[in-house]
Order: sequence, then structure tokens, then C-alpha cells
Amino acid sequence: MPETTNRRLLRYSATALIVGVIGLLFVREQIAAREAAAPRSAEANVVVAADRGEAVVGQPAPDFTLETSDGKRFRLSEARGKVVVVNFWATWCAPCREEMPDFETAYRDRSSEVLFVGVNTTSVDSRDDAIAFAQRLRITFPIVFDDRGVVQGAYGARSLPATFFIGPDGVTKAKTLGPVLKDRLREQLQVAGAK
Repeated sequence: MPETTNRRLLRYSATALIVGVIGLLFVREQIAAREAAAPRSAEANVVVAADRGEAVVGQPAPDFTLETSDGKRFRLSEARGKVVVVNFWATWCAPCREEMPDFETAYRDRSSEVLFVGVNTTSVDSRDDAIAFAQRLRITFPIVFDDRGVVQGAYGARSLPATFFIGPDGVTKAKTLGPVLKDRLREQLQVAGAK
């Protein structure tokens, strides 16, 4: 008896859901192991109060300095005066891949007032894969590499994608766990102070 289209779709959806859940559990386990093994205060590339442990809406965003895909350094505090969107992502994360084109479009349209920063969770991804992915999608906003997961831990980004909207004053205005697509992105940018 041939399989119906609905049954096939249901089977593919169930498989995708199972793979996604396994991926999420893997990331959470990697983050927990990394946080237990490496104290944040020993890291030279992140400036954050060790006792805070995450970006809190209404509080200053944890400052960090990470290497960009072209070998330069990006420091968050140097972007003061602009709305900054800090997005934690990985190449294997399907929702991360889904939201990237909307981020790129918004960045190209609003780069004078909004800066997007893609923080690749390199501790559970590959720098080479991330660079190839960004080139394939023609991403022009900065991609930086969190090789040891310290910045991800400082922001409390325990699942991917995780996006933080920082106002021109350096204060975290909003955060979203899960994909941020066009309409939601527009709303969160307004909350952060973009016109």
C-alpha cells in the first residue's frame, strides 16, 4: 500500500523534531560541561560580573571582545550609540539558519543605526563552517567566534538561537530565545530604541 503524502509529512516532521530535541540537549550538555570546567573570571576576552551569570533586561549588557571572521577584534562597548543585536547561533541550528537572511536584510537597511553581531558558538560548532555559511548567505554584519563559550555563558544563552537587543546606552532592552523573524525583529528593534 503506497504511503500517503500526509503520512510522509508526518513522518518527516517527527524525525525533524527528534533531531532538533537531540541537538538542543547536546548543546545544553556542552554548555553545562564547559561552564563547570572553565571559570568565567579567568577569561581575558569577556568583562562581566562573575556573579551575574546572564544578560538581564534593564541592566547593562555584559561587555566582550571577540575575534571577527577577518581576524580583527570586536568589542561590544565600542558600539555604544547604536542599537546592537547580539545573536548567538551555530551552523547546525535550523532556526538560526532561518533567521539569518532577515537579520542581513535589516542590517543592510538600517546599518546607520543598528549593528548586528553574530556570535558563533564555536565551542560547539566549527569556525570554518561558520565562515563558509556566512559567505554563502553573503552576511555583511560582523561574525565573531566564542571559541570557549564564555560569552554565551555570560549572556545565559543556554539554547540556540538566542538574541539580545541592546539599546544605544548599552542596556539590554529585550531578549528572545528561539528564532526572530521579520515581524518580531521589527518589534524588538523598536523596543531597543531603533526608529
